[in-house]
Amino acid sequence: MDEREEVEHLLGETERPALSPEAQWRAGYREAQRQRRLAGAQSDLFGGRTIEHFHRNPKPPDPEDWPLEYEITRFQDLSPEEQARQLAADPHTPWARSTRKKLTPEERAAMIASAANWLRLGQRVRIIGTSPSIDGTNERRVGRVGVVWRLCGEPFADYVHINLDLIGQERTEKVVFVELRDVEPIEGED
Repeated sequence: MDEREEVEHLLGETERPALSPEAQWRAGYREAQRQRRLAGAQSDLFGGRTIEHFHRNPKPPDPEDWPLEYEITRFQDLSPEEQARQLAADPHTPWARSTRKKLTPEERAAMIASAANWLRLGQRVRIIGTSPSIDGTNERRVGRVGVVWRLCGEPFADYVHINLDLIGQERTEKVVFVELRDVEPIEGED
């Protein structure tokens, strides 16, 4: 079968492939969140499109309530001797370094094993920590609440995808890739 025949064959198919149970859950969750936020619909008397009105999102959490567990050392703040020493050790040195401790393989395995008790699709979670970032985008996630959207396998078994609840003026869904050690389950909520 050449390319043209394959394209015609694919275009001729009207059936969509069946969704996996995880994909069905995600589609149902999206629709449930939309229905929860929907306040009403206003149809136009002259045949225009219907306007939908939505409830407001809750305010974002205060960033000072969530202290960070690391310090950032900026390259430009170092003395010239320290800069030269750091560049000699690593010529690809980043502009900022963090003091956040990397997990050992044993700690990583223990963390994954302990998370197996609560880590499942749809589990409500809160982000309690973050990896360092220069521009501060990661720090704004600390304190946010969401649901486990997708589980990761090796080599990223210690990470998870979180669908964050909308806050403030957000209108589009945010799915973030977060380390498992920066997430805690919220009990009693599903």
